[in-house]
Amino acid sequence: MPSVSAVIATFNRAPELRTALSRLLAQTHPVAEILVVDDGSTDGTDAMVRGEFPTVRYVRLPHNAGLIYARNFGFVNTAGDYVLSVDDDSWFAEPDGLARAVAYMETHADVAAVACNIETRDGLVYFPPQADPFDAPWYVGCGHLLRRSAVAAVGLYMPELYRQGEEKDRCLRLIGAGHRVVALPEIMVYHDKSEKGRKPGLERFYNHRNDLIREVARCPAGLLPWRFARSWIGNSWKNLRHGPRLTDLKVLLALPEILRIGLKHRAPVSEDAYRRWLHLSKTAAPNSPPLQSGGGLGRGQAGIHRTSP
Repeated sequence: MPSVSAVIATFNRAPELRTALSRLLAQTHPVAEILVVDDGSTDGTDAMVRGEFPTVRYVRLPHNAGLIYARNFGFVNTAGDYVLSVDDDSWFAEPDGLARAVAYMETHADVAAVACNIETRDGLVYFPPQADPFDAPWYVGCGHLLRRSAVAAVGLYMPELYRQGEEKDRCLRLIGAGHRVVALPEIMVYHDKSEKGRKPGLERFYNHRNDLIREVARCPAGLLPWRFARSWIGNSWKNLRHGPRLTDLKVLLALPEILRIGLKHRAPVSEDAYRRWLHLSKTAAPNSPPLQSGGGLGRGQAGIHRTSP
């Protein structure tokens, strides 16, 4: 049986983490090891995990280093053939969710990552639940399974991204290396989406900043000026729709840092791979706009959909 390591990064969400661990331990496919990487919690997370889950490995980082650093730490300190990532407030909706994800990976050797479907507490669902598996541009951090050998070959996340956007960069590198990222709409992960630690303004800033870093690092030279400008304008428009913000000014002030980080990690993918990733981003992205009613749901179409109450 292929071995699975599970990595959960956490920060000050002890009650939510308790539920996530309980649901994970109830999966029909045994998890060889569960590593909780505590990014400096101060709410008693350590006592809860050690007291209630003695089989779970627990590491508390000495200071808050960011979600992405914690996920990198978890990857290099586990050994399973596959690496499962769920958030401290997410879990499989069904007890055989992990088993089905592993079975798919075992029979599709060219797949480096599977993106599970995500349902949030407010009833939003990322993919049409009855759709067939289809190629996707990226997975979502709160519910995905990785093939360790493929990820090890393309490298860890850029730690400078700090808190978000790392999925897009890694999946672009995986696709550039000839692998596939596949969405499995029938495998649902429920995301309770705790409000603890969520700051919309900060999320908008890092979305904008990290998209620009990714373009500098991965975009082929011939497309880079256009894509950098397109990314900046697109994110600025999104910020404007939320009302007057200082996000664009903060990003402008961060431009030297953006260029420094992007150039430090620069390893562009081929133009063919990049254009394929762009196409998937437009047609199969898990955070694309909802499909218009009456438009139908064909194979590979994605969006965010609301479930019935």
